[in-house]
Amino acid sequence: MVRKGWAVNLMLATRIITPSAPLLSGPKADAPLDSECLFGERFDIADGGVMPIDGFVFGTLGTDGYQGWVPRECLGDMPPPTAQIMVPMSDVTSAADIKSPGRFGLSLGALVTVREITGDRAKIVTANGDGFLPCRHLLPLAADDNHLPATDTKIDDWVGLGERLIGSPYKWGGRTAWGLDCSALVQLTLAAAGLDVPRDSGPQHKIGSPISDLTALCRGDLVFWHGHVGIMQDDARLLHANAHHMAVASEPLDHAVERIATIAGPVTALRRPVI
Repeated sequence: MVRKGWAVNLMLATRIITPSAPLLSGPKADAPLDSECLFGERFDIADGGVMPIDGFVFGTLGTDGYQGWVPRECLGDMPPPTAQIMVPMSDVTSAADIKSPGRFGLSLGALVTVREITGDRAKIVTANGDGFLPCRHLLPLAADDNHLPATDTKIDDWVGLGERLIGSPYKWGGRTAWGLDCSALVQLTLAAAGLDVPRDSGPQHKIGSPISDLTALCRGDLVFWHGHVGIMQDDARLLHANAHHMAVASEPLDHAVERIATIAGPVTALRRPVI
């Protein structure tokens, strides 16, 4: 979604310096949640939005073009990221030691800047000094990055990554492992596979190529309804973040089709991502 009527002349490019930040429909804490920003993502404050309104600024999330209001305290200066989190959750610690205190958690898709490698830990930049993450939790953004031992910039089994999120809470507008919605599950997992897709299920209808009918579905295909999307685990099971289970759940596709038909109508599209 891109809000109409806002002239966005970029005045200040910042990054998210907190584990996540709400992207709200208005400049107040109880405004509806439209989406969430992740640590390290770029947020461009719009012309006229540099001066906070009740502590909030208006701008655009660089990852997907979503616009909204973000708490000013969640924004700051950070160097360009060099890696992304490729596991559901990872704990940032104060030292390169499994016994060191945890500082905060980061979710799938968060972007970090790696300074150096200490053993099997990556030293990353945070707003309050360095932190440490397991190297195996990171994917380099560039294949020639000389910090991380991994050279792959994307994962092969993005559906498997989504399956690791089973049980994560359903949250309207959410975009982290601590709470996410149906289209965020698709966006975050496909991003780990190297495919940038829109934030909302409506525009996601255009992902990849069309599929003729339900009998042709296989692992990794997308099933759409009005306002909803799910990921096929095979030819019969659907993975989706949904308000029935209030979680990311796996269930037989025919069960989901029957139930959702009474709420949102029939399946509207079947698509196969091209990765």
